Amino acid sequence: MSMKYTWTFTMGTRREPCWSMFEGESHTIVGKPKLVAYAKRAKNGGWFVRISELNGELNTEKIYVDDDVFVPNFMQLMLEMHKNPNRTTI
Repeated sequence: MSMKYTWTFTMGTRREPCWSMFEGESHTIVGKPKLVAYAKRAKNGGWFVRISELNGELNTEKIYVDDDVFVPNFMQLMLEMHKNPNRTTI
């Protein structure tokens, strides 16, 4: 069975565009949302992405994704490819 993901697009800190991917049907469920991936806009175009279980730790490098890619689809694909039943949030 495939996990359901919900994504949002917001203007983050310092007015940076930001994609966020949450695990589950909706990120507005009672309790703390489970953030499992996010992407922030790079200065010269494209996106820097962090994905739990892949590069979620701060000491790992961010993945760069070009503007040709729809970031939520990329994050979902990477989450599906790197499934871990004991996943923690980032």
